[in-house]
Amino acid sequence: MQNLKKKRFLFNAAVLTGTSLVTRTIGISFRVYMSNIIGAEGIGLYQLICAVYFFATTFATSGITLIVTRLVTDCLAKGETGRAKYVTRRCFLIGLALSLACAAALFIFAQPIGEGFLNDSRTVLSLRVLAPSLPFMAVSACFRGYFFARRTAIKTASEQLLEQIIEIAVFACVVGTMAPMGLAYACCSVAVGTALSEVVTCVYSYVLYAMDARKLKGKETPMPKFLRKVLSIGAPVTASSCLRSGLSTAENMLIPAGFKKYGASYERSLSDYGMITGMVMPVLQFPSAFLMSFSSLMIPEMSEANAATHKNAIHYMTQRILRFALLFAVPTAVIFFFFADSLGKLLYGSAEVGVYLCVLAPIVPLNYLDSVVDGMLKGLNQQMQYLTYNIIDSALRVVLIFFLLPVMGIKGLVIVMFISAVLNTSLSLARLIKVTQVKFHPVEWIFKPFLASALPCALLGFLDDFGIVPITGAWTVVLIALVVLVYILLMTLTGAVKKEEILWLKGLLKK
Repeated sequence: MQNLKKKRFLFNAAVLTGTSLVTRTIGISFRVYMSNIIGAEGIGLYQLICAVYFFATTFATSGITLIVTRLVTDCLAKGETGRAKYVTRRCFLIGLALSLACAAALFIFAQPIGEGFLNDSRTVLSLRVLAPSLPFMAVSACFRGYFFARRTAIKTASEQLLEQIIEIAVFACVVGTMAPMGLAYACCSVAVGTALSEVVTCVYSYVLYAMDARKLKGKETPMPKFLRKVLSIGAPVTASSCLRSGLSTAENMLIPAGFKKYGASYERSLSDYGMITGMVMPVLQFPSAFLMSFSSLMIPEMSEANAATHKNAIHYMTQRILRFALLFAVPTAVIFFFFADSLGKLLYGSAEVGVYLCVLAPIVPLNYLDSVVDGMLKGLNQQMQYLTYNIIDSALRVVLIFFLLPVMGIKGLVIVMFISAVLNTSLSLARLIKVTQVKFHPVEWIFKPFLASALPCALLGFLDDFGIVPITGAWTVVLIALVVLVYILLMTLTGAVKKEEILWLKGLLKK
């Protein structure tokens, strides 16, 4: 039975990893397509719209996915299938009521939000188009929690893929008509795609839920103290999420305003903002799909060891995971740094994007490591500490952006991003080290991977200077693959990756 559970978990993790890679690939392709049509300024404008929209979704969904997952999982574990159906239906009604209120508020106050807070009237139309999608999003979030509880990753994965496909298809159909009418309508074409994708996804999720719920025998049975349980789970999550989302929204609104105070034109400010947040960062975060799934894989492993108070097992796993995370993250950063110019031109046809990829590449190991540490802290029941660190980080970012951007412009934003990455990762890593008593080995975990990836890159740079191997166009992808192969070979031959570590990883995946 235990082996069956682990196999199911690993299958779900593999499905979610594959889906994450596909959706991220589609997402980057979509960003490239968007940038060619609406430009960096258009992407910047839509990022402003998304900042408000994501804040509204935080209220609309109100932690409904986690609530349903926790309560339904508990019911199913006790064999109370009728109560599981009751929980799902009641959470559906609660989510629908809250989201309808949020949708109405966003639609009614779209103009004062767009003109007053975002200081751009071109955002109003998109906000009103997005507002009706909130109830559909909340309903989908409810059913997603049910699917997580039922451990049916394929349904969640298919939902994510369908959402992206619909969004892109609708955008492609309407942008040709709307884009010539101005940037406001060009952004609105993206909003139309997003809104309709939420509607279709909601209907699809409901159909899947209805089919699956039939398998649960028994009539609906009320859950004692249902509202109290909902509030105990949802209130802290919603409060913290709203605080983080609010700070993030404030940050996104301050960035273009700060650029403008620095002396840049508003159009240039939006372009820089869109280029970094909407074009560069998605590319830098793309490879993290591998680590995100690995992180989720380790949560139950760490939880199991923590529950059984197996300190040696926790120490061993922590050391191995940190090492593998950095073995992946460090060469990824080196590759982004070295191939920045060619990647910028290949993906977006922009040398400027390449400059930002190069400058921000050193952030990659910090962000990737932080995502893995997050999973381990959750597995060790340290999620509140991690949440506290994130809130501190978000608040500091807002303060720094407010003071630095009007004085330093784009350089100030880069500095803020580096300070944020160092602070958040340092706090989380320090907490993990304190809890697990693990030792950090910078030479083995950082310096050796850096050398093993930098050497083939330096050799390619030398060959490129003499025109032997040009680093341009489609050749970029081939050369990146070559660097990865050489890196793996060097790490293996030099003993930087030990045989017992490979066997441990294989054993973990075979469980």
